[in-house]
Amino acid sequence: MNSAVSLESRPSTPSHSRQPAAHRRLPATDQAKPHQSRAVGNLSEPASTGGASTQGTVSPETAVVWSFFTGAMGLDLGLESAGWKPSLAVEIEPVFCRTIRRNRPEVRVLEQDIAELSSAKLAAVAGTREADLFVGGPPCQSFSTGGNRAALNDPRGNAIFEYLRLVSEVRPKMFVLENVANIVTAAIRHRPINQRPGRNWNLSSYSAQQPCLWDADDGAAALQEDELSGSAIRYLLRTVIADLNYNVRFAVLNSADYGAPQKRLRFVMIGSRDGLPPRFVRPTHGTDAIPFFTVRDAIGDLESNPGPGFSYLDSTKRYFALVPPGGNWRDLPPEVAIEAMGERSMKAGGGKTGFFRRLSWEGLSPTITGKPNRKGSAMCHPSVDRPLSVRECARLQGFPDGWTIQGSVADQYQQIGNAVPVALGRAIGLTLLENPPASDALDPAEMLARAIQTLRASARNTRSRETKGAA
Repeated sequence: MNSAVSLESRPSTPSHSRQPAAHRRLPATDQAKPHQSRAVGNLSEPASTGGASTQGTVSPETAVVWSFFTGAMGLDLGLESAGWKPSLAVEIEPVFCRTIRRNRPEVRVLEQDIAELSSAKLAAVAGTREADLFVGGPPCQSFSTGGNRAALNDPRGNAIFEYLRLVSEVRPKMFVLENVANIVTAAIRHRPINQRPGRNWNLSSYSAQQPCLWDADDGAAALQEDELSGSAIRYLLRTVIADLNYNVRFAVLNSADYGAPQKRLRFVMIGSRDGLPPRFVRPTHGTDAIPFFTVRDAIGDLESNPGPGFSYLDSTKRYFALVPPGGNWRDLPPEVAIEAMGERSMKAGGGKTGFFRRLSWEGLSPTITGKPNRKGSAMCHPSVDRPLSVRECARLQGFPDGWTIQGSVADQYQQIGNAVPVALGRAIGLTLLENPPASDALDPAEMLARAIQTLRASARNTRSRETKGAA
């Protein structure tokens, strides 16, 4: 079926033909400025420019913006609303390129694996060798709780370093790197849970503060440094700060705080070549004055006319019929839950919050997934026993109804599920418009601690809501 829906993002398994970049240094460049930061080892030494910023003002009206891993342009649409319009889009998947060309015919599309690109190739297609802004969200499944968590040993994880390689070659004034929030706790090398000492699913538990796990008498070898929580982000920061000589600011941001009707946490890094990066704009929603945008606000008018989408098998639908709005598998009777989940899923670690999940009209949507009909990543409609439709998912991501998504229904779901919420893209774009601070101490260790705190606080809130619902 190939019915385009007028309202998509990266594939879950893109190929990368080059040798993994995580094990090689980025190329040296004669354009690199002297080191401004020594924060490359234990992340404990902040950089500070002092005095006035040396960063020249980048005007969005004249800026040359290149987009990578463009997908369905969720991030780009948000940036556009703040004035930043990409002139070049790099995307490997043909069907996603069709979406870009259909909606933005003026944008030059480079349908190619980023690992095969060079600054010369980009210049030949773009018509210029210089770019003011790079934006990109490399494939994130390696770091996502929904992926296999192979981290930097996965070619998709190494796409990050191919992106940074091009940053080092072109030297844009600024770059944006967006990814899943779990990148701040991911390891460079993943060890399966059943091969860890103590078999603990929470990688953060393996630390100097909890030595008992290291001494588990189960014959498993102790985790190595590159298998520990946080080793991936530390490697990434060393690469950006030491190899690229960019000043960076990063944080974990919640899309709902900026007007998305969806709780979706994302890692966002802004790099500045010539001075300090701007501070992130403050949240705009979630107060008494401006409450969160709810599921009802976004899709309430589509209940009787949702458009194309998947459906549940009768054998699965009967379980969803027992789940109330805002609930999940924990709301099923115990004997039914075991039957619905299966023994393997019941014994798996983690909260399993996505299993048999139904949205609530008056709440936020959980993170939109690319497979809303699966029992483990369910996105069941609040009042109808069916998965959210393509259009409903697109609305919750912030795509306008006039945005045409190409490909099969499965392609459309995947593109939408992988996209950055448009509202978060706008917040990033507005951040780029901010004047950089005159002076600032860019302490990577402090930023990382705050990012992890945001991630864990969100997880605690989720567990707290589930506990109250089960009580």
